[in-house]
Parts: sequence; C-alpha cells; structure tokens
Amino acid sequence: MCQLWKVCKEVIPMFRFDFTKQEVEDIKSKIYLSELQERILEYRLKEYSITKMAQLEYCSESKISKELYKVKKKILKIL
Repeated sequence: MCQLWKVCKEVIPMFRFDFTKQEVEDIKSKIYLSELQERILEYRLKEYSITKMAQLEYCSESKISKELYKVKKKILKIL
C-alpha cells in the first residue's frame, strides 16, 4: 500500500490514474462512487481527455472536472 501511495501522490494531482486492474477493483470496493464517477474513472484509466468524456456523457467539461476532483479526494482518503 505504501508503494501505491507513492504512485498516487505523484500521479493524481494531474488527474492521471496509473493503477493496475486489481488496485482499481480494491479502491472501488472501499469507496462509494456514483454511476457517473465510475464511468469517468474508467474513461480516465483508458486515458480519455476531459473533452472526450464530456462528449460521451453529454455534459460540460467543468462537470467532468468536478467529478474527477471528487474521485481524487475519495481515493486519497483511503490511501
């Protein structure tokens, strides 16, 4: 977990998620994510841009940014 924190600390401030599938499943089991937040997390793991995510979800880029920030805060709480 310590190694995961080191990676997370360096990566998340730029809203980049660099986790293995096992780590993502572990994180999802520990925190509650809304349906939108789960989809956004999956998009981010696939390295979609905020603009692309906004188009896929039919919402604004600022809404996507806010949801990414919420996901980031939730992940940091459990690490």
